[in-house]
Amino acid sequence: MTNIRDNINVRFLFIALIILVVYGNTLNHGFVWDDHPVIASNPALESLGNIPKFFVMEDIAEGSTGYYRPMTYVSFAIDRAIWGANPVGFNVTNLALHILVALVFYRALAALFKREELAFAAALVFALHPITAETVNFHAGGRNTLLSAFFALLSLLYYAKGRRTAALACFIPAIFSKEFALLMPAVFLLYDLTVNREKPRWLSYLPYPLVTAGYLALRSHSVASNGNLLKAANFADNFWIVPQTIVGYLKLMLYPFGVQTMYDVNNQVTWTSFGINTAVILALIGIALVFRKRREILFSVFMFLLFLLPVTNILPLGTAMMADRYAYFALFGFALALAYCALLIKKEFAIAVVAVVCVVFAAVNVQRNAYWKDDVSLFTQVIKDAPLMCVGYQNLGYAYYNQDDFQAAGKYLALAHDKKDLSPKILGSNALTLLELERPDLALSALGKAIALAPDDPEPYVISGRINEYLGNAPAAKSHRDRATALVPGIFEALQQKAESATRKGEEEMARKNLHKAQRLFYGALGYNPNFVPALLGMGTLSEQGGRHAIALHYFNKAIRLEPDNPQPYYRLSLTLDAIGKKEEAKSALGRFKELDRKAR
Repeated sequence: MTNIRDNINVRFLFIALIILVVYGNTLNHGFVWDDHPVIASNPALESLGNIPKFFVMEDIAEGSTGYYRPMTYVSFAIDRAIWGANPVGFNVTNLALHILVALVFYRALAALFKREELAFAAALVFALHPITAETVNFHAGGRNTLLSAFFALLSLLYYAKGRRTAALACFIPAIFSKEFALLMPAVFLLYDLTVNREKPRWLSYLPYPLVTAGYLALRSHSVASNGNLLKAANFADNFWIVPQTIVGYLKLMLYPFGVQTMYDVNNQVTWTSFGINTAVILALIGIALVFRKRREILFSVFMFLLFLLPVTNILPLGTAMMADRYAYFALFGFALALAYCALLIKKEFAIAVVAVVCVVFAAVNVQRNAYWKDDVSLFTQVIKDAPLMCVGYQNLGYAYYNQDDFQAAGKYLALAHDKKDLSPKILGSNALTLLELERPDLALSALGKAIALAPDDPEPYVISGRINEYLGNAPAAKSHRDRATALVPGIFEALQQKAESATRKGEEEMARKNLHKAQRLFYGALGYNPNFVPALLGMGTLSEQGGRHAIALHYFNKAIRLEPDNPQPYYRLSLTLDAIGKKEEAKSALGRFKELDRKAR
């Protein structure tokens, strides 16, 4: 017994060390993509006292998401309490969770099939497969998966050991981390039917639907009705893409060199491709049924298909129709199958095969980790992986904008406008940013495309009218104003009221030091009226306080051009000029402020 325990500990240590070696180069990475609003700038994470609120609120980005994953935010809040907004601490947590998932996967398989070598080999294949890299590197998109997988596998381990109360206790945080874990009772049932060979005692399963009902009640209360994923499901239209999606993930698992940061999925399915992909799935099911007495094969196919069901695009998945993090759970089944097949050959050869596979996987992972170092690295790779989609260009433009590289920002935002998957909302947001970058020509071009996509939306006409008014192009300004008013009478007055309200709220949030919220309010105000001076001053002040002096100068100078007799822009301008060492210009701006301030009195 001591030798067995020693061997298990050695394997634990080996799995942990090899994951550390492969993923150690992620520890110095920064936040990327949605990590910024979800973690770095999220005021809800600043106090552990907010934890109860996470259980009665949905995931919020810029609007309703339809996601309800409170345990994820609990973990983020704990990280913030320990590490502050330092991404290194969050990287440590994600890496630790991936190690724990691999270790629990190893022990769960050992408990299920009583085969230590099989469990160990499958855990190594899973831990190092390149499809896991996105989940480990991407906090906002991967933390929920890591937490859910850890608790779900722990639940399976306890279930296999006959500790049903502990299994149920782990099932609860698993489902409150991510919806995938709701499928675990199906795995328990399969275990009872095939491995445990017990006649199902249906009353023993009753706690799971009861817990699920409680979860769904909380979820229904917390998630906005227009963000409810089940209501948004489109079974008729998306049924045809299901086989393509499943086979697509199978290809990535078999040939991980095709793993990407973004997948440009062709949702125009031909009868031929539908037939071939369906045949592949039926073949997998057939193999599982023919070899059902080989429980490992049955389990692997079942887990692979079961955990892909939620991500087959029957339910809307947001920006990405396919993503590596969506396949993290399904990889359990694939890793089990690959390890099982490898161990069918002689032991010496089996060890060599598993070792070669792991070395190849590790090499791919070490290279791919670099893509997730920062936003510029990530979205540069997204453009390479999906050059026809706007998402890479759009986000790379904003990454350069946040680095004050305005020339590159304008370039990539403009390139985004020629790509597919654009929306009027994206174009409108880009137009405001391009206006900040003093590229009104590109801003008007973006708005023109927004109008072409949604000719009955008055907002692009409103913003175009404001920009042309600012540029002194009276005929174009009048034309757009007239069109907007024809679509919605009184819209200019209504939007001006919204701009004033948003600016007041922004000033209140700025006084409370809620700077991210204040920035969003000021930015929203400028969406209603790009020429609203109080909002320009608010954005300029926030930029100045954040050390982004070039952007601050833009806002203050624009405010001065719009209202040359207003003393406030000169005062803020003088502070910014002084901060960047332009003492004489700062002195001149301060003098102009004092002169106008005296007149105003």
